[in-house]
Amino acid sequence: MNTMRQYLNFIKQRDLIAVESLPIRYMIAFGVGVAVGFKAIPANVVGFIYLAVIGIAFIKCLQNDIIGFFTWFPYAMYTEIFVRKKAMWLPYLTLQYFIIIVFAILFFLGKKKRLHFNGIFIFIAFVLLEVINNVYPNKIMISRTIITHSFAVLMPVLWASYHTLSSPQVLKLLTHLKIAGVYLTGIIVVAHITGGIDYGHQSSSDASNGLAPVQLSGYLGFISILFFFSVMNVEEAQQQYMNLILLAVVTTVMALTFSRGGIYFVGAAVGFYFIYNRSKMGNYFRFLILIPIAAIVYYSAVETTGGKILERYELEGSSGRDKLVKVAFEIFSQNLVLGVGTGNFNTEIVKQQLYFVESGAHNEFARVAAEHGIIGIFLFWGFFLFLFLDIIKRRQPQQQFSMYFLVLFCLIVVHNGLKISIQPILLMLAVGTTSVVYKPKRFPNARFRYTGPTPA
Repeated sequence: MNTMRQYLNFIKQRDLIAVESLPIRYMIAFGVGVAVGFKAIPANVVGFIYLAVIGIAFIKCLQNDIIGFFTWFPYAMYTEIFVRKKAMWLPYLTLQYFIIIVFAILFFLGKKKRLHFNGIFIFIAFVLLEVINNVYPNKIMISRTIITHSFAVLMPVLWASYHTLSSPQVLKLLTHLKIAGVYLTGIIVVAHITGGIDYGHQSSSDASNGLAPVQLSGYLGFISILFFFSVMNVEEAQQQYMNLILLAVVTTVMALTFSRGGIYFVGAAVGFYFIYNRSKMGNYFRFLILIPIAAIVYYSAVETTGGKILERYELEGSSGRDKLVKVAFEIFSQNLVLGVGTGNFNTEIVKQQLYFVESGAHNEFARVAAEHGIIGIFLFWGFFLFLFLDIIKRRQPQQQFSMYFLVLFCLIVVHNGLKISIQPILLMLAVGTTSVVYKPKRFPNARFRYTGPTPA
């Protein structure tokens, strides 16, 4: 018992230092983001810093320092969307290649542990299908991109299937993701400082400082959800005002990009949170403090856009995504067994005069049905069903957090396909945040159950 108390006090003291420095870290991150947004730090310099961060994360990987890797990698993830637009001398899939390499290294060189998630074999079979069903690609560039993204998801999930994420690892990753998210928010805020934004009825690259607004909904939606959890977490009561302010800022900036996905992601996470915590009445009283924040976000968005944001959310349909899903299943009905092949959806919809222009499906579940038929549905959809069933068997709070990560991953790939680096990490967290008993190295004779970050 004394050993356990010693260990918990050690963790508490170490975390307290980090907590006390968080406001400063957030301010620095936001300031750096604003400097990048104003081009005070040139885009090419940001590109070299991006490579340097990747290099440091790579060194941590070679050292099998998971916490060190999770400290640096989030900043590369949240710079990805900027360098893709502003430092185009870098390969578009730089971070996807990096993810494949580092998680392969962690898997083969790291300490082997017992397999705890058998569903990985279903996903391996699906990725093999992506490769094999690429015999006759209409455009090699498209199919290569799709296969690369699939491998970028496979490798973290493979590693997480053997490696159970510890509480310190998860907390470190989520903390630095929030800091990185504040940095990205600073870049976007510049567009609203300089003004000149013409708000319409579509997603606005002007309002996102030239970055892809639909992809931003995934990046910032995830950060808003993390700050929501921080607000609802009684253990973070000392940082409540800071978390409330950052939740309001990130959510407002996200809403002003006019991509509706981020708000839907946050709404879904809040709904799941109250389903899981419906028996804890204290959470409902705690939720009352979010009402003024929601009012501030609403008022700011309406005033800034002259009411255009209300018209945006009143629009019916999903910006053509619903039509693309119908087209995908029409192609599926004509190619039931193996579909039209990896990456061929974009060109087949024009060739068959089902859509007026080449376009991705913007929905990974629909794309798989069209490109891989029944076999693809069985493997890809089956993997997520298997993971869902695995998660609901886990103890709390691992079950709750894994479900959030899984649902958010699925919502993003339904909204925008598989395109950004946070998606592999979300699925890695869903698989690796499981229920185990582990022994901390500092106290090898003590046994602790993984408790994970507690939302309430």
